Formats: sequence, structure tokens, C-alpha cells
Amino acid sequence: MGRALLIALLGVLLAAAGVALGPLPLLVPGLALILLAAGAVVWVLLAGRGRVERRLGRGRVVEEEPLLAVLDAETALPVPGSELVEPLAAGGGEPIGPSRRHRLEIEVRFPRRGRHRLEPSRLVVRDPLRIAARSLRSAEDQEVLVLPRIEPVQVAARGGAHAGTLARASAQPEEEGPRIELDTLREAPDGAPAARIHWPAVARTNKLIERTLLPETDRRPLVVVDTGEPSSPEALDMAVRAAASLCVVLARAGGCDLLLSGERRPSHVDAVLSAWPTLHARLALVAPGPAPLLPARFARTGAVFWVTGREAATGGSRVPPTLARAVGAARFLVEPGPAPVGASAAFTVAGCSGRRLDRGSRRAAA
Repeated sequence: MGRALLIALLGVLLAAAGVALGPLPLLVPGLALILLAAGAVVWVLLAGRGRVERRLGRGRVVEEEPLLAVLDAETALPVPGSELVEPLAAGGGEPIGPSRRHRLEIEVRFPRRGRHRLEPSRLVVRDPLRIAARSLRSAEDQEVLVLPRIEPVQVAARGGAHAGTLARASAQPEEEGPRIELDTLREAPDGAPAARIHWPAVARTNKLIERTLLPETDRRPLVVVDTGEPSSPEALDMAVRAAASLCVVLARAGGCDLLLSGERRPSHVDAVLSAWPTLHARLALVAPGPAPLLPARFARTGAVFWVTGREAATGGSRVPPTLARAVGAARFLVEPGPAPVGASAAFTVAGCSGRRLDRGSRRAAA
């Protein structure tokens, strides 16, 4: 309303000069300016009694996927020369016609995962001469959760075959041949069934030893997300996309587990992905933090996919001690960027390379 105030002030000065100094011709334009400013203000105040509403197609969207946003505005009077200002639009604003109802539809894409708070949309109401203006705003509490996108896993050994081959290839170490680690041995308590007694161990130790089956959770592939000291925000985003892609592929091949930094227990992803929407949202909010909390003796027998945000060029090629101690059927270190010099990638996904560690990698962590 600043311009209207200046025009009204000029009109008052002209009218005062006309009254005080005598030249009556100054009185008429002075009064005209005062009426013009007052009329513009009244027009804007009356026309601005309306609403602005922005509706989003959904509250969650995957990176780079289109999201429809619809902006509806309504005013009490026609507002020629006014403008709809939408922060999500590429141009920012769009002039509107003289009607009372207005609509703007746009498609928005978000390049980065995470929770995005949206600036409110605005309708700038102006009088026809653009003397006065007033802004109407939409709700200020809108936000969109942007999920990491799922990208295909390219298995190097299969020439880009479907990544289900990766789940089958991780069932046993290539360098050691077949190995079965479905059982553990312990001293049998009183009354243990004879069917569970491990007689070769009894002969060696002269103690009653029983065989126990490992839980099914220990046999599933495990995807670990290590967010400690990422090389850059972009590198961490690449790692999160890689972890999400691996989870979907491994889950569809029979199920897997996902462990995020700071968590003590992994979450299960079944073959029909029933728990995936919740885990996908948690991956969208992953931030740099402490290393994963794992026991000193990581005795899981399923394949372990350790996904880190540290690039090989900045120290990411160093094998994490916990991964080096793992006794799983296969161990993979997944890093942003290409594999280190002298190493070959077993697969690539989301700009990351996954290399299989041999048993000599235990010493690499020391």
C-alpha cells in the first residue's frame, strides 16, 4: 500500500497548496489524487477477501518423479493485473485475467531425497492501475517426503543380467567352495533329545554336545547402511539409493534385512515388500551419523552388503572392522564411484560399485 499512500500524500499537498496559496486549479487535481488512492485501496481490500489453496497429488514422491501441484485462487472482485506466485513453478509467477476464479497446474520434480518444506503460494491482488496491492497466502505447513529412487543393479559377471543372480551368487564364497553354516554346537543341557546330539563332537571332547539350528534371520542377506563420515552429501545420497535398490532386489529374491546406522536390530523386508514403504521413508531421512551398532562377533551366515558413503578415493576402500570379522557366506563392500585400483566390481548400482571381499580382507581392516 506504499504507492497509494504516496499518491494520497501528494494529493493532500496539492489540495493544501490550493487552499493556502489561492490557485484553485491545484485543489482539483489534489482531490482527484486523494480519491484515486482511496479508491485503489478500497478495491484491493474488497477484492482481497478471497482464498488461495494449493493441493498436492500426494505427500510422498520418489526423486525426479513428477508431482502434480494444483493452485486454486478466488477473489471477491475481478482483479485484472494481479499475479499468482508459485515458488514450485520454474518462472515463479504467472499473470492472471480479470475473472474471480483462477487455477494453475504444474508438475514438480525434486532431485534430492529428504523432507522438503514448501513455501506458501501467493496471490498478489492489485487494482487496475497498480496503485495498491495485497497478498493472499496458502497454508504454510505443507511438506513433501522425497524417497530415494530405485535403480537397476548391474551384475558384472552376468553382463547386466537381472540382479536376482546376485542373491544366488552370494549364497557361498567363490574362493572357498561350498560351505554349510546352518548349525552351531554347544554343550547339551540335561534332557537334550538324542536326535540333536552331535556325536563326532562328543567323541572329540568327551562331553555331551548338541547341535542347534541358527535362526532363519541369520541366513538372510543383510544390507547395512554406514553413514559415518560420508565423503559428501551427494556421495551419501548415492549410497542410500544403492542400499534401497539392493533391498528391493534381494527382498524379491526371497527376503532380506536392512540395518541403518544407529539402530541395534535390523528390519526385515519380505518378498512381497509389505514393510518396504516404512523402510523406504526411513531411508529418505538418513543423515550422517555414527557407524552401525553391531556385535564384536558378527556371526551372521547370510551375505552381508555393507553400503558406505565414503568414496574409495577418500578412504572408503578401507574395509570396516565389523565387516572384516563377519563370517557370512559372502561379504560385499559397496562404495560411491568406481572400484579402487586393482579391485573389480561384482556389481554396480546407483553410481556405486560393490566388490566382493575375500578372506584376506580381514587383515586389511587391521
